[in-house]
Amino acid sequence: MANPVSFPAYQGDYAADATVYLYWNTFGASDESITLTGLTTSDIKIYKNGSATSRSSDAGYTLLDTDGIDIDGATGCHGISIDLSDDTDSGFYTIGNEYMVMVNSVTVNAQTVRFCVATFSIENRSGVQGVGDYAVTLTIRKLAGAAIAGLSVWVNNTNTRSGAVAGTKVTDTNGEVVFNLEYTTFYIFCNLATYTFTSASFTAASGSVTFTKDIGTAVNSGSSSSYDDSFLTRALASLRENLDEPTIKAKYDDPRCIVHLEEAYMIVLSDLNRNSKTQIVARLDITVADGVTEYVLPHTVGSVYAIYSGGEEGGKVFYDSRSRTNPFGRGLWIEGKTIHLQSPTQYGLGTVLTVEYIPSGIARLHNGTCTIDSDGDAITFGATPNVGSLDTHPKAYAGSVFRHLETDGSVVTGNQMQERTIISYNTTTRVADLDVVLDPIPTTDDGISYYEIAPAISKGMDTVLGLYAAYRICLVEGNRKRAEGILAAYRNTYRNVRLTEYYTHMGVAAQLRADNSRNRRYRRL
Repeated sequence: MANPVSFPAYQGDYAADATVYLYWNTFGASDESITLTGLTTSDIKIYKNGSATSRSSDAGYTLLDTDGIDIDGATGCHGISIDLSDDTDSGFYTIGNEYMVMVNSVTVNAQTVRFCVATFSIENRSGVQGVGDYAVTLTIRKLAGAAIAGLSVWVNNTNTRSGAVAGTKVTDTNGEVVFNLEYTTFYIFCNLATYTFTSASFTAASGSVTFTKDIGTAVNSGSSSSYDDSFLTRALASLRENLDEPTIKAKYDDPRCIVHLEEAYMIVLSDLNRNSKTQIVARLDITVADGVTEYVLPHTVGSVYAIYSGGEEGGKVFYDSRSRTNPFGRGLWIEGKTIHLQSPTQYGLGTVLTVEYIPSGIARLHNGTCTIDSDGDAITFGATPNVGSLDTHPKAYAGSVFRHLETDGSVVTGNQMQERTIISYNTTTRVADLDVVLDPIPTTDDGISYYEIAPAISKGMDTVLGLYAAYRICLVEGNRKRAEGILAAYRNTYRNVRLTEYYTHMGVAAQLRADNSRNRRYRRL
């Protein structure tokens, strides 16, 4: 007995202008396959969104295998196709709608038969294309501006990764994907191995349907050989060599050894700055705000060099504290790591106070991958270092030394080791601003840039840190004989480091002729 009730199958969510293929079978009273007769395109009726009125035109309907009956000679197997690009009934096939297809009527086994063949929709599901009427193009790039190909992208109308209005789609070689969306705000979500992505959103509107988002950061630690020139790589090897510590089943793992190196750096850097005329100076800008009289300095501040406000032409007005007993008040003063203002209006609201200070060297040392901006003066650190840890203190790396180790890829330019001083650092975005732009600027088409936060000691003489760390560990272990040998090597190396800094005190050391009144040519024009 034939089924008294049947439900049309949902065929799927079709892209605009696609072709829908529908098939069905016919059976006799004993469930044998039998043919049908009388099928024409005028028997095909399509209804939209539950309407009781069918499409007004038969154009775009095709009977498969000429007449749609017994396809390829197979009795009881029939089919039709529907061209969704046919706009004879203007606006009938549109994105974001539901459709039902009926055959009305044909003859089967001498009986007149009418039935619903199937239902389908046109881009009306949370799927790849989206459910809107407007094509929106997204371009996803690295923070430095290079397109990211092969990236999975989806968008949602709420700021949660667990759902999607459209996607997942994969970016092309230009980093582009296209979604069909409505005019409103959407949040972007991405996934690609070896990359992290910052939060991003966009608001589609008439005339604003193309968006470029620089949100990708490579987190691949890269090849270990890329870090051969890194201070930490060399220092860890030197430390283990001095300790006679094996690399396999070592007593001290790398993170613990790095802690000892960081502690050694604090001591050595402080001593160097005491001996140097040209100390390492970091800069921090503070904008005076209404109602705010206290400004916390970074934890890396060693001693404050100067506080001033600068003019457009380079002039500076310096500020200093008055005494505690001054009848006019102290004005501006420092207690611990906090700058205090007597009144936020004393220098004018919005005034930018520049604080120059000597860093203490307590920022966490590490190496890893980074993104270099197109101007060559802003570096975005990867979220996960190769060795060491990212410092999460505010402005942690201001005053530290950025060392570009290497850049790889298919097409690379400017691949030179360079060092610059970091003048400011944003802990949230992991962006470090350099005092001088990199020259040449390293670029790559599909590779990775490698960097390290290096000690502010000339490369070659930075072995002093590994020696000092090894000396301290030997003392703790009670190995005084080895400690004495390491101490002798440390003192010999450190003597060269200190003398190098000392000679920066000599006023004419780097001059062929002194530029002062003692030079008989000083007054000549």
